[in-house]
Formats: sequence, structure tokens, C-alpha cells
Amino acid sequence: MNFTDLLKEGRLVVCCGSGGVGKTTTAAALALRGAMAGRKTVVITIDPAKRLANSLGLETLGDTPQRIDLGALDAELAAQAGDGEVWAMMLDVKKAFDDLIRRLGPDSGAVDRILNNRLYHLMSTALHGVLEYVAVEKLFELYTGGYYDLIVLDTPPTKNALDFLEAPQRVARFFDRGVVKWFLPSEKKGIFGRIFQPGLVVIGLISRILGEKFTTDLTEFFDSVSTIIDPLQQRGEMVEFILRDPQTAFIIVTGADPRRIEEAIYFHDKLGTLDQKATAFVVNRVCTGYDEEHAETVANMTPEEFAQLVQAMAPVADEEGVRRLVDQLGDYYGRLIKLADRDHRGIKVLSDRVGKRILRLVPLLREDVHDIHQLLKIGDYLVADPAPA
Repeated sequence: MNFTDLLKEGRLVVCCGSGGVGKTTTAAALALRGAMAGRKTVVITIDPAKRLANSLGLETLGDTPQRIDLGALDAELAAQAGDGEVWAMMLDVKKAFDDLIRRLGPDSGAVDRILNNRLYHLMSTALHGVLEYVAVEKLFELYTGGYYDLIVLDTPPTKNALDFLEAPQRVARFFDRGVVKWFLPSEKKGIFGRIFQPGLVVIGLISRILGEKFTTDLTEFFDSVSTIIDPLQQRGEMVEFILRDPQTAFIIVTGADPRRIEEAIYFHDKLGTLDQKATAFVVNRVCTGYDEEHAETVANMTPEEFAQLVQAMAPVADEEGVRRLVDQLGDYYGRLIKLADRDHRGIKVLSDRVGKRILRLVPLLREDVHDIHQLLKIGDYLVADPAPA
């Protein structure tokens, strides 16, 4: 499936990759293209760097979807989009987790006990996998809400790029009843039930190591969350179903340098172990279009060419200044040649491994992407088929 078909027919696009490769910009460009295809599109970022608002020409983004006024940005673009819409939001992890507890809690008393527990405050911000789990929970909420045709998710940079996919299972294991039961009162009756209660041994050990106050908080926490374990696990299973739906696409965003390419291939291989596959690879900020002829032209100017340049620049620089400029341009083009050669070799490695047809190359632009028109330019490269040479 090419990008044009994906944006017209897909339901969910997940942009993955390591930090600093342009996932947020790619996600914003895809969301804009989705709106231009006439779809109601929402892009959600969980990237702590919070660059999505800047890319869309906004100062800030909130934790609820905010509609982008395309007409105010470009009347022609708004006319082209027709009924299409772009919405954007920045995930507030703590608030999203609190809202989840409020929705799943059986009553206000149980909800208050969880939200006021000190261990919950720690867990909701520091437990490994919570960020990714809350992301998939918000994804579930938007996916099943019925309003949006297309969701574009910008995932956070992680050392293990599969944290997002594994988040439902990881959090479900944390709340597994096999763990929780150790901290709940035993249901066994009689003297043997009271004497041989395994949880007492665990609690006693934790109490001696971490103190009674922590143990009390821990016991109260698991006692409170025991009421929402089943809904949490059920939602995790539903999210896994969404992530494996044929209308879900995984886009791996990468740079062209060898280390980034290696990470992208690793993620591609790991996706296969989870019965997933990458729909496309976006190779971002590719240095291309330079060759040795440019450098040779600058570095080895003829005397006549140099004299013409000196004459042209006479109002702003003397001959010595022009010579320094020529030398600097020669060095600059030389570095670009080396960078382009490195990128070419990296792209060839990726192409040999996954095939050229699923590659999309976005060139190194002259300036950072920070408004809607530059996002449109990025989108032009993404929907190009086949990928530019």
C-alpha cells in the first residue's frame, strides 16, 4: 500500500523510530495529508520534546484534541481539503492515567483511594511502560470514539523501540492477579489459612527492608486497584487487536547514517517477531543532489571566473575576502559530498534489506520545518511513488 492509499483507507498510522530522526514532523505532515484526502484526522504526540505544536504553527497544544484552522493558514489548502479536518493534541501522561482510573473505577470511593495513594502517584509517572500504556489507552479512546477517520500517532523515542507495542502486556503483568493476591487478605478460613498466608511473608520482608509506611501504602494500593484489574486487562487486549488490524500501518522513520539505519533494520526485524511489518520507511534529512563537479567548480575557479566574482562582490568585499569565501565554499561542498556519499551508502543498505518500493526519501531542507507550508513540502516527498532517486 502506498502512502496515498494509506491516507485514504487506513485507520491508524504509528510513526516509530529513535530520537531525533523527525518522527514528529513526519506525523504532522501525514496528518495534514490525511485532511487533504478529505478525512477527519487527529495527530497525537507523546514525544516529550513537544515539537508538534511548533510544526503546525501553534504556540502550544493541550491534552485534548485541538482543531487546526486550515482556512486561517491557507485558504487554498482549506478548499482543497474540503470536508477534511486536522486535529492535534499533546498527551499529558499523569492526567490521562487519572482519567483512565476515573472511567474504570467501580465507584467514587474506590477512585479516590487510588488517586490519593502515594504509590499510585509514583507509579503513574515513573513506572517503566506507563507512558506507552497511557498512549495506547488514549489511542483506544480516540479510535473507538467514532469521530476521527484517521489517527496518526507520534511515538516517544525509546531505547527499546518496541516498548510501545509491548506496553499493554507489560502493564497487564504488573497488575496481574497472581501478583496482586500476595498483598490482599487471604480468603482462606481457619487457623491454617491464617498461619500459611504467603502474602504475610512477602509483606513482612518488604516491611523490614522499606519500612511499615511504604508497606501500608503498597497494600492499600493493590487493594484499591484490584477492582479495576479486569477492565485494564480487557482494554489491553482490545488495543492489541487494534495494533494488529490490517488498517493499522507502522511507519519507521530514520536517518540515513549507518547507526540510524542499523536501528531501523533492528526495529523492522523485531516487528516481524510480533507478527507485524513496516508499511514504509521514511529516510529523513537525506543529503542529495551534490556531486564533485560543484566542489571542483568552486575550488578551482579560472582567473577570469575569479576576477568576475571579485567585480560582482566589490561593493561588499575586497579580493582577499572573496578568496576566503571561495575557499570556504570549496570546503563546504566537500563536506556535503562526503555526507551525500554516506547517505547514499546507508540508503543502499536499507534498500537491499527491505526493498526500494517501501522507502520514502525526504531531502535535507534549507531550513527547519516550522509551519504548514513546509509540512506540505514534506508531505509531497512522502506521497511520491516511487521514492525519489
